[in-house]
Amino acid sequence: MNRILNSNCMFKIFNKCGILVVFALFPFLLEAQTTSDKILNKNTTVELNNDTLFYSNGLKLFIGQKLIVGNAAGEAGQYRSIISNKAALVPSIWGQDMRYENAIENYEDSKKNKEKVKKSLIPGNLLTITKIWFQKTGKPYCYLVSLSSDTDNYKCDIKLALILKELLMQQ
Repeated sequence: MNRILNSNCMFKIFNKCGILVVFALFPFLLEAQTTSDKILNKNTTVELNNDTLFYSNGLKLFIGQKLIVGNAAGEAGQYRSIISNKAALVPSIWGQDMRYENAIENYEDSKKNKEKVKKSLIPGNLLTITKIWFQKTGKPYCYLVSLSSDTDNYKCDIKLALILKELLMQQ
């Protein structure tokens, strides 16, 4: 009888300890589930060294690398971070234009080129990085990349594109 009482008591203790462990680890389990979404954010720092962009989270982008086109994040199916290679960023002589959160969104291009970009960027297709540079035309400053497909060329604020998931890394 004493043995049965001891085993019941031990079972209750282990049950309570197990519940405490789950509650103690719960915040870490939640964080582990969302880590992939937090790989890149606006606070991630970037450094260009030769032809490679190094991110503070360990991500590397280089000339010749292929990226996957994701879904457009802008209104009416427009890409917010990818523009025609013929488009020109509007210079920010007096500071950042507060109507635009990102410099790449404040650009001049023909209606025809905007429509061409919208139609030619198909989610799942591959684009190749052909050039990387730091742009100081519009504020806030950012790293731009030239991207090419088999038929077209684009400019892209690479950090914004990855944050918005308009471009995705190949696995």
